Order: sequence, then structure tokens, then C-alpha cells
Amino acid sequence: MPHCLRLAPSLFLSLFLSLFLSVSLASPVFSGGDGGSGGMTTGGGGAAGFSNATTKKVVKIIKSGIGRCQTIGQVYRFDCYRQTYHLAANFLNGRPSYAGAQEALIAVETALDRIMVQNGDPQTPPTRKGFQTYRPIKPAAVPKAKAELTRALDHAETVLLRAPERAGTHYARIAEAVQSNKVLLRSRLYPDGTDLFQTAFA
Repeated sequence: MPHCLRLAPSLFLSLFLSLFLSVSLASPVFSGGDGGSGGMTTGGGGAAGFSNATTKKVVKIIKSGIGRCQTIGQVYRFDCYRQTYHLAANFLNGRPSYAGAQEALIAVETALDRIMVQNGDPQTPPTRKGFQTYRPIKPAAVPKAKAELTRALDHAETVLLRAPERAGTHYARIAEAVQSNKVLLRSRLYPDGTDLFQTAFA
């Protein structure tokens, strides 16, 4: 009997540890942060994941910027487009899931930088729209600049549409905003350089 009593505490401790481990393993584990699913979100969640709010904002930057560019002269639009894509790309800083989209937008901005360097018109003064100032390119360079920008937009759209499946509709929505820029670039012109598209919807 005394020998059994000495074993009882050890046996009791073993049973207690087994019960504790069983309860712990059976408890549900809750994840915080970005809402699980590999950090992907559909709302305005963690900055590292996809977010409807982020996608909507970058699409708005592109589309509203392009719309503003249509209200100034042809020769100034390329600098306006450049500033628009710069702003959109910068907005995606610090959002790893949008890294591919940011690279695509930066590539468009880089093409526009090159257009401005190669075709800038120092003889024509800049123009202002609101708080922004836009530099012109030479009028004779407009067709060439449009062709170069169209190629850059085509490439960006392709990159965005070939994004991994996990990007869902987010990259596709950004690609659609880029595509809208191509539509306006291809609009026909009156002999004086006025857009038929812009006039029709004025």
C-alpha cells in the first residue's frame, strides 16, 4: 500500500498532462492580420494583400488622370500621362501583392520619360491645369510618340492579364484602365489636331 501511494502522484500528473494536451490540440486556431487565405483580402485589409479599396483607388488614379489629360493640347498629353502613371505606380509602394502591377505601370512611365526626353519642345512654354504643369513635345513627334506609348500600353496590359490566378480580378481591373488609355490614343483627329472623340462627348 505505501508503495502504491508513492506512485499515485506520478500517475495523476501524467493523466493531467494528457488531458491538457488533448484540449489544447482540439481548440480552434484563429488567424489575425490580413484575414487568412495567404494574406489575400477582398476589402480594405492588410497592405500586403489584395484589396478592393486599393484596386479601386489605382484604377481611379489612372482613369481620372487620363480624363484630365484629354482636356489639354495633344503636345502636352504625354507629360500628363507620364505624371499619371508615376502617381499610380507610387500608390502601390509597400503592397507586395501588387508588385507585378506596379512594375507594369512603371514600365509605361519609363516609356513616357523616354518620349519626353527624345521629343521635348523647348521652344514652346509649358501649360498649367489646376496645380499641375505639363511640358510639350514637338507637334511633328506626336504620331511617333503615340505609337511608342501604344506599344508600352500593350505590353503593360499583357503583363497584367497574365498575372497569377491569385490576383483574381484586381490586375484585370487595372488592365482595363490601361486599355482605356489606348482607346483614346487611337481616336481620330480633325486637321487642326482636335480630337473627334473629345468633341463628340464635350
